[in-house]
Amino acid sequence: MKFKPGDKVRFLNDAVEGVVSNIYSKERVEVTDVHGFSHTTEEKYLVRIEFIPADDELDEEAQVVSKKVEVPVEKKQPVHSSFFKDMEEDQTIYAIVRLINEDDPLTTDIELSIGNNTTFSVSFTIAKKIDDLRFGIDHGFLKPKTDHSVGLYSQDELHRFNGFEIQLLFFNDREYRPRPPAVKILSFNSSDFLNPDFKQYPKGYNNTLLMSLYNFSHNRDVDVKGLLEKFREHNKEDDIRKPEKPGKKSAFTVLTRQKVVDLHIEELVKDYAGMTNAQIISYQLNYFNYEMDQAILNKFHKIVFIHGVGQGILKNAIKEELKKYPGINYSEAPQEKYGYGATEVEFL
Repeated sequence: MKFKPGDKVRFLNDAVEGVVSNIYSKERVEVTDVHGFSHTTEEKYLVRIEFIPADDELDEEAQVVSKKVEVPVEKKQPVHSSFFKDMEEDQTIYAIVRLINEDDPLTTDIELSIGNNTTFSVSFTIAKKIDDLRFGIDHGFLKPKTDHSVGLYSQDELHRFNGFEIQLLFFNDREYRPRPPAVKILSFNSSDFLNPDFKQYPKGYNNTLLMSLYNFSHNRDVDVKGLLEKFREHNKEDDIRKPEKPGKKSAFTVLTRQKVVDLHIEELVKDYAGMTNAQIISYQLNYFNYEMDQAILNKFHKIVFIHGVGQGILKNAIKEELKKYPGINYSEAPQEKYGYGATEVEFL
């Protein structure tokens, strides 16, 4: 059912009546009730009572409501286009989070957009994450320096699911190194606007937050040959600076060919009290990828990641990352040695 400003409606699950005062994207509307309060909800939770007739046919109470909602309806435009026009290119895909009413940050609705501040074109899908299920809400294609509005969400609604799952594919019409698809989990709330780790950009937009989803400099493919050459040069310099002392030289070098990495956040960060769950997972995954790169570089036979049990979020995220690595096998680590919360990776 489609509504338009001025329609008189009633909430299906609440004894509230009012008038449609604004139309948002993704089948969401704003309703102003008879007391002058505004409610933002999905169209499916409303039923139209009647079309609002001319003012001279309204009763006194309805005329008050009608006058309150007589606002010009403008076609919804991307509100963040100027961000990347004036922003230095930093090769980052952003989630753009905007408070609708910055004077009421704890209860206001929040608009989510996705922005591309890279030289790549990006195909994306966005879904609500509900435990092991997904509910698709949007998909599209972003050219460089553009953004796309995903939708408007109440803060109560954001607590009803486990964040957003965003999948990214990268394309460039020039020569480039292939990038594997990326899957990112995003969750946010109004308290994130107090977190200094996120950007509030540009100047004067205190109601807008930029949260990094993917950065090319932080998620680049491992150049094994380049890293080996770098370490060889480093070792040569060390040999020159540290002449070998006379004496018996060992004929063998013992190398550690396997490793155990504990990904519990308390083992990685001294103080994580101010980190959100999304930041903790992101930090753990970045550390996981770093250790995988080091294992490939040093030609390990095996590496074990201890991630714990919990809700299985980190474990599942690690399995998704491991699918991107060729030439490996992975499985549950021996329970008698590591318990139930560890994954073992074997390099073929």
